[in-house]
Amino acid sequence: MNIRTVLAFAIGPIATAGLGLLTVPVIAWVFPPADVGRLNIVQIAVSFGVLLFNLGLDRAYVREYHEWKDRGALLKACFAPGFALLLLTMVVTLPIDDQLANWLFGLGHVGYYWMLAACVVVSFISRFLSLILRMQDRGLAFSMSQILPKVVLLLTVLILALPAFSKTFVTLEAAYLISLVSVLLVYSLNTWREWKPALRARVSRARVRGLVNYGAPLIFAGVAYWGLDATSTLTLRSLSTLPELAIYSVSMSFAGVGVVFQAIFSVLWAPLVYKWVANGVDMRRVDHIAQQALAVVVAIWVLSGTLSWLVDFVLPAHYRQVKYLMLCCIGEPLLYTLSEVTCVGIGITRRSMLSLWSTVVALVVNIALSVWLVPDHGASGAVVANAIAFLVFFIARTEASAYVWRPFPRARLYTFVTASVGLSIATLVFGPHAPIHFSLVWLALLPLAIGCFRAEWVEMYRSLLAAMKPQRICPEPDGGPGTLP
Repeated sequence: MNIRTVLAFAIGPIATAGLGLLTVPVIAWVFPPADVGRLNIVQIAVSFGVLLFNLGLDRAYVREYHEWKDRGALLKACFAPGFALLLLTMVVTLPIDDQLANWLFGLGHVGYYWMLAACVVVSFISRFLSLILRMQDRGLAFSMSQILPKVVLLLTVLILALPAFSKTFVTLEAAYLISLVSVLLVYSLNTWREWKPALRARVSRARVRGLVNYGAPLIFAGVAYWGLDATSTLTLRSLSTLPELAIYSVSMSFAGVGVVFQAIFSVLWAPLVYKWVANGVDMRRVDHIAQQALAVVVAIWVLSGTLSWLVDFVLPAHYRQVKYLMLCCIGEPLLYTLSEVTCVGIGITRRSMLSLWSTVVALVVNIALSVWLVPDHGASGAVVANAIAFLVFFIARTEASAYVWRPFPRARLYTFVTASVGLSIATLVFGPHAPIHFSLVWLALLPLAIGCFRAEWVEMYRSLLAAMKPQRICPEPDGGPGTLP
């Protein structure tokens, strides 16, 4: 994969994170904390809907893309079953829509629920259309489609900040829906040549069953991962208060640097690995990439700890705790991203049940710790439980991959990620009372983060320079040994 393609895909996550750093403070200033917490519930519910109803077939689409000749048929086979189930579920929930609205938001108006249902439908369709752009390496179109909803949401919230508009949850949820619809329109225009033939494509039941058999374990793994991700939100909603949920939600939003890394890497990594497998590439290069990814993870963690005090300048006083919480929050995207490298053997060997069990183990840890910590510590307890659970998630996926695929060096990985989680929790517990500002402690760790990974930084720098050369006499295969995709 050439540097232009990587940069094209990187534009979206980077710009999205930057816009998020603008949008989150604006929402926090304009809307009350309770409504900010409710918006987090909407986002969690939308992610659950997409994960559940796609039946694992989005992953099947990526896995089989290079092996199906009729890609329109592949798109139809992966999209249709989940979409039909989604529509059926909406019909079934019609008689209890008011109870669902009250349970989710503490507000019994049915409009809140159906607006949420619309968000799920729009996001579901957008998910599959985005995969078309990704698999065709149309990085710029993919990135623009990520940026647009953030721009629309920011502009809409700025308009709602005017005195003429009420600052209620219905307006905030409507703004979120409008942003999702905007990206669906762009995806539809950019991919019409691919999805239009899919409408007429013929697919055999046997091939659909084959896709479902691959995706079925991923349904449970996806739902389990959603539970792992959503446990903090659900326990805060049921065992704490909406203002505490708002603090947690804003803290997660400020873990944006880690989310950027996760977004870029997740978009590039899985299709690239399966392409390597299809082409018979030596997979020992994954070991080098894992160490390079670890270097980036540690650097992002340390820099976030060094600069987190800047958050106080953009948030209302109610959110002063965020600068301590965000270091535990950043562990979620960073550890997930690193696990995507180390668990590659699970996907290569098609042992997808191991993804499920790894996630279930981490989910049980998260639930147990959240139930214990959240009632007394609120958002602080939730982020600590989340950080520890994702550490377990990373270790479990890595060990499962080493077991079913091949052994690879893991001690260095475990040492650094465990130390990062431990220091983040220590910052949350002792930071507010420490005589030395906690950011100075993280700053002191920066030379260590650079020195311990000097070889990885040098190799990544050389790979970047080589990739940026306008011409090559003897081109290397995509993603040569030791390069970060």
